[in-house]
Amino acid sequence: MKFFFLLIFSASIIADYSDYTYSDKTSSYNSFGQVGLIQTPTANSKDEGTIAITLNRNDIWKFGTLTVSPFNWLEASYFYYRPSDLIWAGDNIPGHELDKGFNVKFKFSSKNKNLPEVAVGLDDFAGTGYFTREYIVTTKEFRSMKASLGVGWGKYAGNNSYKNPLSFIASSTINRPQTSDNYGKGGTLSYDKWFRGNASLFGGVEFFIPKTNGLKLKVEYDPYDYFDFSSMENRPDALYDLRKKDSNINFGLSYPINKYITLETSYIKGNTFNLSLIIGLTFNNNTSSKPKFEPNIKTVENKTKSKLVFYEDLLSNLNSNRLLLQTASLSNKKVDILISSADHRNAIRSSSYAAQISNTIANLHDIDINLINISHINAGIELNNITYVASHLDKDSFTPLEVKRLYTQTSPGNSDNYKKHEFKPNVIFPAIFTQVNPAIVSYIGNPERFYFGGLDLQTLTEIQFSRNLLLTSEINYSIYNNFQDTVSGPGSKMEHVRTDKVQYLKEANLYIKRLQLDYIWSPYENIYAKISGGLFESMFGGFGGQVLYKPFNNNFTLGAESFYVRQRDYKQLFDFRDYRTSTSHINASYLFPMGVEANLSFGRYLAKDDGYTLDISRSTKSGFKAGIYFSRTNVSAELFGEGSFDKGFYWQIPLDILSSDYRGGYSAFKLSPLTRDGGAKLMFEKDLRGMIFNSTSNELNTQWNDGYLN
Repeated sequence: MKFFFLLIFSASIIADYSDYTYSDKTSSYNSFGQVGLIQTPTANSKDEGTIAITLNRNDIWKFGTLTVSPFNWLEASYFYYRPSDLIWAGDNIPGHELDKGFNVKFKFSSKNKNLPEVAVGLDDFAGTGYFTREYIVTTKEFRSMKASLGVGWGKYAGNNSYKNPLSFIASSTINRPQTSDNYGKGGTLSYDKWFRGNASLFGGVEFFIPKTNGLKLKVEYDPYDYFDFSSMENRPDALYDLRKKDSNINFGLSYPINKYITLETSYIKGNTFNLSLIIGLTFNNNTSSKPKFEPNIKTVENKTKSKLVFYEDLLSNLNSNRLLLQTASLSNKKVDILISSADHRNAIRSSSYAAQISNTIANLHDIDINLINISHINAGIELNNITYVASHLDKDSFTPLEVKRLYTQTSPGNSDNYKKHEFKPNVIFPAIFTQVNPAIVSYIGNPERFYFGGLDLQTLTEIQFSRNLLLTSEINYSIYNNFQDTVSGPGSKMEHVRTDKVQYLKEANLYIKRLQLDYIWSPYENIYAKISGGLFESMFGGFGGQVLYKPFNNNFTLGAESFYVRQRDYKQLFDFRDYRTSTSHINASYLFPMGVEANLSFGRYLAKDDGYTLDISRSTKSGFKAGIYFSRTNVSAELFGEGSFDKGFYWQIPLDILSSDYRGGYSAFKLSPLTRDGGAKLMFEKDLRGMIFNSTSNELNTQWNDGYLN
C-alpha cells in the first residue's frame, strides 16, 4: 500500500511539469466493464447515451459485460462470468459454470473543477453474491494523469482489510453477514450486506502517454483475495493455483484503436496476463451529418392557376420528398395539409419541411396564404396539428429559429378533421408492403453456453385494408442454428409460458412468428383504441383489445389492455396446445424532465400470476433510449425459481443516428438474465403506446432542438 501512495505523489509532480498535449484523455473501462483502471473502478463515467461491450479473458475466467450510461452520472452494467476452475453440475466439467449479475455506479460531481469526482457503487447487488461488493471512490484529474483512491467492502476486503470506517456511524456495520437469503441462488437485493464488515483501500493512477493517439498506462493497488472472489464450492484442488496471488500491484496498457474499439492488456496479481476488448459507442448525438434540406420544386405551367392544379403540384412535390400527402384543403388564406412520413421521427422537422414546400408552391401559384397547418397521420389517426406563419418560411426572410418557434402553434389531432378536407388523393386499398431480410435469432444466458443462435430468412408483410384496418405478418424460414445442441429443460413448477422457449426454437423450421389483424381508431380526442386478433407471438395467439388515454397538454398517460390467448404448438404454424388464459393490465406512465419516463403496470400475467411491473427509462435528445424494468407478482421466490423475480434492461437506437439520411425506425435490444415463467407479459405488435407518438405538446416542443431544422 505504501507503493500506491508513493505512486500518487510522484505522478502529481510529473503532472505539474508536463508540457505535452494529449489527444485522448477520455475515461476507459476496467476488466469488469466499469469505467476504471484494471480490476478496480474509478469515479469517472462515460457520456450519457453510451453503450459498451467488454470481453475479458485470462487464465482464471472469461468475463463479458454490457454497460449502459443513461446519464453521465449513472452507469449500469450486466455481466456474464465463466470461471475456468469451477464445475457445473450439468456435466461435471471445469469451465462450464456460468454466473451473471448487475453492477451500478452513481457519480457525484461538483461545479468546482478543483474538487475531485466521487462515486458510489454496488457490484453484483442482485446476483448470487459471488461477486457482491460495494465501494466509494474518488478521482482527480491532473494534466497528464488521473489518480483514484477508494474504499471497498465485501469482495474488496482481502488480506489487508481493516475495521469498517463506517462503524462510528452505526455499530451494526462492523460485521457482514456470511449468508443471505439469495446467496448462491440470486435474484433479490443483498441490502443486509451492503457496506458492512471489514473494508480495504484500493486505487491507482492512469497516465496519458503523450503523442501516442490515446495510449494510457494504468497502475493500481488490487485488494482482492482471488480465492474468495467467487464460489469456493465445486472447485477441483488441482486448479487452485490459478487463484494464487503474488503481488497486489497490477499494471497495464489501454489503447483506443479507433473511437469505437479499445484494446487493453495487463498483468494482474503478479502472475497472470489479462486481455480485454471493449467496443463502445455514444448515441447522445447524431454520429453522421445529414444533408441540408434543399427540395427540388417542380410546378406545372398552367395559366389558370386553379385550386386543383395547386393541389396536384402540392401532391407531386411533397411525395417526391417522401412527405406523402394524404389530404389538403385551402381556404381563408390558410392551407391544411395531412402527411405521412416513415423517414422522420421528428414531427417538427417533417412538418417544417412540408410547410416550406407548401409555401413555395403557393408563391409559384400566386396564392396568398398566411398560415400553413401540417398534421401527421398514423393508422388513420391524426396525431397532431402544427401551424406555421407562412412569411417565416420564406428563405429571403431569414427568420431566426427562435422566432419561428415562438409563432408556431401546436394542438391535438382531430380524428374527423382531415375527412372534411377538399382534396383527397385516391388511395388504392388494399395496399401491400413486403420486405425480405436475413434475421439473427438469439438465445442468451443458457447455463450450458452463453450464446445460442441462428440465421433466418424473414418475410415481413403489412396489408392495409383501409387506413384503420391492418394485417401484419412475419414468416420465417430457419437457414441455420445450433439450438439442437442445448439439452436444458424448463425446470419450472409454473405453467411453461416462457421456459419452453428452447423447444420452440428447436422445432421451428418454416414458421409463422406473427399474423395479427388490428383495427385502430380514436373515438374521442386524446383517446385511442384497438381491437386485435391472430397469432401475436411465437408462443401465443388469441384476441383482445387496448385503450389509451394520452392528453395533449399533460405528461401522463393511462391505458388498459386485455387478451384471451391460447398457447401455440412448438412448430409455430396454426396448431395450438391445451393451455389457455386471459391476461389484462392497467398501465400508467409519466414523463419527467430530462427525458426520464416511469411506467407502472398492474394486472394478470400469462402464467396466471398477479402483480405489477415498473419500467424506468431515459431518452436522450438523439432519440436513444435505455431502460430497466422488474416485475413482482404473487409468486414466491421458491416457485419462481432462480432469479426470484423477473427483471432486465433494454435500449433502442434510432436507425438514422448512424445514417447519412433520415430514417424513422429503431433497432431494439432487450435482455432478461433468465427465462422464467413468472411475470411474463404477452408480446404483440401495434402497441398503442408506441403508435401514438408525437401527439403531445411536450413531445413536439422537445423536437425543436433537433439541430437539422433549417
